[in-house]
Amino acid sequence: RVPPADRPDPPRALRLSGLSGTSLSLAWDPGWDGGLAQHFLLRADGPDAPPPPAHLVTSGFSLTLGGLRPETPYDVTVRARNARGDSAPVRLRAVTSAVAEAPPPVWEGPEAPPGGGEDP
Repeated sequence: RVPPADRPDPPRALRLSGLSGTSLSLAWDPGWDGGLAQHFLLRADGPDAPPPPAHLVTSGFSLTLGGLRPETPYDVTVRARNARGDSAPVRLRAVTSAVAEAPPPVWEGPEAPPGGGEDP
């Protein structure tokens, strides 16, 4: 017999896979999906930091959080979600590095490409 569908288990082995002055790259192993399709919600909270969108969502098992401040500790929370609800959160504390490189545009509106395609 197939067990009834339920909320997913929390992700396992949450780890930092890379960092820079403005980003943290995270990876994890999925827990039991509850018998339903699941995705993952990530959130990063830091002191005096502008909040990222309420949650970043991915169906994969890794994600890079960008637009962060250099030399800043962040509490990262990852939880699994399926149609039955959310798993318990898993947390990780990570600190961005000291040097901020020129950040790519993150969470901003569209920008015209160089040259803009307009006639002079």
